[in-house]
Parts: sequence; structure tokens; C-alpha cells
Amino acid sequence: MAKPPVDADPEKFIIGRGHYNNLRLARPYHDEHVFRIDPEPMPVWNIVILNLVFVAFFSGFLWAVHHYRHDETGLWLIYGAVIGIGLLTCVLFTVIGYRSFDKANRLGPWLIYHKQSGEVELPREGEKFDRSEIVHLQYITTKLLWWGGVLNNERYSEINLVTSRDGIRTRWPLLKSGFNVKAFEWLLKPLQEQTNLPVVRVQDEWWGWNVTETPYGETDRKQSATPINHPRG
Repeated sequence: MAKPPVDADPEKFIIGRGHYNNLRLARPYHDEHVFRIDPEPMPVWNIVILNLVFVAFFSGFLWAVHHYRHDETGLWLIYGAVIGIGLLTCVLFTVIGYRSFDKANRLGPWLIYHKQSGEVELPREGEKFDRSEIVHLQYITTKLLWWGGVLNNERYSEINLVTSRDGIRTRWPLLKSGFNVKAFEWLLKPLQEQTNLPVVRVQDEWWGWNVTETPYGETDRKQSATPINHPRG
């Protein structure tokens, strides 16, 4: 994989902090006063049902081995390995799911938009911004420029708030996802309906470093895009 161009704008690539997974930890909330990005409640039944799916899958595999294997040499070793992998899968999924949702709920909302004043709060950062200080929300799906000094072709998605205060432009990370397709559409539709915050869509090539930035949304897509093309390194 080619190296990123030396003049690449870091704001056009994911921040890349922490762990990315495909859990939907957030949900939109709105009333006549505010729009919020809140944590989802703990999906206990979803965790139970998915664990039952794992159990059914591994049980089906053992059933197939038992009925279609003619040589029983090492059969118990196969049983033990499959059962061990199945238990490990269930335990890891349960622990990761529980800890992720528990942490999200303890930390509280990612963003609060006050409809009357246009102010935006980031409770997790202890920051509040006037509407005039908001540049846009960034829905970005790209690679990271450098990940521990190693090039990485994995593409992830983030929702970041971009602000400009006293001439200093800052990106505030809100949500992240392991998905690189339709990671946050479920959130952005109500956000655009309930706020006047602009949203831009930033994407790069699957195997290159060219980046495009366009307004997000059906109406905005009719407007001209602003391509940001970097030469391949």
C-alpha cells in the first residue's frame, strides 16, 4: 500500500482513537427544547438472543461431526475444542457488549443541541459552543493516516464535531463505528430534521488516498461537491 501524501490534511482522515466495534451504542432523542445523542439502554435480550444463536451454531456443528464422522479417533478432542471455542465466543461477546453499553450509559449524552439558542453542549468534554462557533458535524469514513507508525488499509467511520473558537479549529470525537457503509444514517436523519447543524460526508478510496467532502443529505447532494484530491504517494 502506498504511503499517504505528505500534504494530506489530517482533518480529512479518521481520528482513530480507542476501539472500533459494530455495536450501536447511541440513539437520538428530541423534544421541543433539545436534540440529544443519548446512550442506548443495555440490550439485555439482544445479548441473550445472540448468545443463543452462537450456541445453536456450535451445537449444529457438533451434531454434524457426530453423525457424519466415521472415524471416532480424536472425536472427544474435537468436541472439547468446539465447546471451548463456543464458550469463549459467548463470554467475550457478553463481556464486550456489557462493558461497552455500561460505559456509554455512565458517561451520558455525547451531544446536546438547544433548539432555542442554537448552543451545542458536549457533556463528556465539559464544553459548550455558541452556534456561531460550530463549523459542521463530520460524518467520515476513511483510513487513518498513521496507526502506531504502521500503514493500515482498514476503513472506519466516525461522527465528529468541528468547531472554530478564537481562530482555533478543533475536531471533537463523538461516535465511532467499525462499519464503513451506512454506519450512522439512522442517527443523521433525525439530527438534520431537528437541528440546523450542517453535516458533511468525508470519504476516501478503498485502496488509495484521494478524499472527497460533500454536504450530507438528499437536498445537499444536489449541490456541488468539494473534492479534495491528493496525488498518490
